[in-house]
Amino acid sequence: MELNKELLEKFKDSESRLVAVTKYLEKDDTLEVIENLEQDYLDILEWFWENRIEVLKEKNLDREKVHFIWNIQSKQIKDIIKYASVVHSIDDIKHLRKFEDICAKQWNWIQVFIQINVDDTKEGWIKPEKIPDFLDIIWEMENVSLIWFSAIWKADCTREEKEAEFDLLIELRNKYLQNWFVSAGTSKDYEIALEKWVDIIRIGTKLYN
Repeated sequence: MELNKELLEKFKDSESRLVAVTKYLEKDDTLEVIENLEQDYLDILEWFWENRIEVLKEKNLDREKVHFIWNIQSKQIKDIIKYASVVHSIDDIKHLRKFEDICAKQWNWIQVFIQINVDDTKEGWIKPEKIPDFLDIIWEMENVSLIWFSAIWKADCTREEKEAEFDLLIELRNKYLQNWFVSAGTSKDYEIALEKWVDIIRIGTKLYN
């Protein structure tokens, strides 16, 4: 599968890192993408995005290279831990505690991003004012470690609105822990994310020619 080298070179010229979205690829195509990216672009690579448990089981990739980014169901947490090492979509304290409990029983670990709602027109996810509640709980955990923030944002917005969302997310990161990471951006808005120095950007359709 041919990769978008122009896009990848833009990452090389930045401080941002790439999570390659492989969730829609067949297993053989996923393995080819992994091999090509590891061979030529390891310095910008933050591994691979999957979001379906049944596909994770089928692909059975190296756990430490898999990021899970999707709505979490409590019954899936055990499998998420088995097949992924990073979760970008934590927005429920009950789920957080279950990750810790299962990891503790398995002598395992998981890294997480808590998912912030930077769109004040939407309900759900973690409102900025609730961030300290999640941090207080995570700091007490031994098997769940925080990487930092990911975001839910407006599906359709102007460039100015998108810039404001990225700015808010980075401002929140800087308010609580300056040296940690922000995960945001997609194929649709990755160029703005690069301009805003977003740490980790998730790219799918634009990555493949």
